[in-house]
Amino acid sequence: MTSTELRADNRDSYWPDDWGLLLSAFATAYGIGLLSLLALPFLIGSAMATLSLNAAQAGMLSTLEFVGITVSSLTIAPKMDTINRRIVAYSGVLIALTANILSALVDSYEMLTMLRPLAGIGAGLAMACGNATVSNSKNPERFAGQMSVLCVGMVILVALIFPRLSANWGLSGIYTGMVVTIILMAFLMRRLPANAGYNGRQYVTDVGVSEGSSKLPALFVLAAFIAFSLRDTMAWTFVERIGTEVGYSSIEVGNLLSMQAIIGMIGPLIASIVGARYGLKAPVSIGVFLSGVVTYVVSQSSGSQLTYTVAVMCWAGTYFFTLPYLTALAAEIDVKGRVVAASGSALMMGIAIGPAIGGELIVAANGYDLVGLATIICVIMTYLCVLVPLVSLYKKQSYQLTTIND
Repeated sequence: MTSTELRADNRDSYWPDDWGLLLSAFATAYGIGLLSLLALPFLIGSAMATLSLNAAQAGMLSTLEFVGITVSSLTIAPKMDTINRRIVAYSGVLIALTANILSALVDSYEMLTMLRPLAGIGAGLAMACGNATVSNSKNPERFAGQMSVLCVGMVILVALIFPRLSANWGLSGIYTGMVVTIILMAFLMRRLPANAGYNGRQYVTDVGVSEGSSKLPALFVLAAFIAFSLRDTMAWTFVERIGTEVGYSSIEVGNLLSMQAIIGMIGPLIASIVGARYGLKAPVSIGVFLSGVVTYVVSQSSGSQLTYTVAVMCWAGTYFFTLPYLTALAAEIDVKGRVVAASGSALMMGIAIGPAIGGELIVAANGYDLVGLATIICVIMTYLCVLVPLVSLYKKQSYQLTTIND
């Protein structure tokens, strides 16, 4: 029995069942939790220009923030079935808001190295609670896809607004923009559930399955998220550099990335429409393969502007098609929301180490050959890691079907 058959009453509804729940989850997980990642290209450039930092120093500010996100979200994730998520999420908002206000007021690199991890801690608390909300939905696959559609829309807005803030007010303008964004997102969080909601799905994951038996699939899901984001970030960090090597100016690369975000809306739209109609195995496998092909081609396209352009245009679409299904897989194996909450931490872990690993490989090979090889390895690792929870989920669904028939 597939996830679709278990939720047949919802399979033909392509629109959100609960707009309030969707907007709350999106605002908490992406609008606040991943805001610093969406603004990363502009934060790096603005920090270097405003504070006269080198690339390593500017990158360290983001690394410290991502570490804060990873640690706080991973710490709170195991408690998702017992804590009041709404209180934790709003506490994270308050922490992130305070840290960003102070960041906008200071012009000291040393002070920012203390404030950015604090901002990350707040963002991580919010992100974990927002991601856990996927488990409250009737159709996690479709719900996660709809969240990604909203996220791509936010990417477009950030790409349009934040460069102008940087041009007029420098790094302070960027942090002020983040403050305003967090406040606006907080207004959308009013429908965030305080507790785990099963919505009739507990029998899919819990019947006949011991607590210990679900730990291995959970660990493999988190490993899949790490490999997935590591593969993506190794190439994304240097996408502008590769673009300049094929003949684009930095501004032209920026315009290209804005266009690919708009085109990339197709990916999560497909995921949100298809939902669980074809189960999880086929969409996850296709997504992992296609997103891997795109980043591999980009990493090896420094000699061809056409190849680079075509591959970049497919980037957001394949990424945001795959991510909802990985998120839904995490939600399916644990309806209490602990695994899907921790998935954000795993995603950030890959994001945090990706630039460093990619940079070392580029230096070692004096080019992008090793990045391409590492991309292939990460694709294989991602697929192998998702097989374990997919098999576990199939067994649980088969047990449920057998129980019903008996």
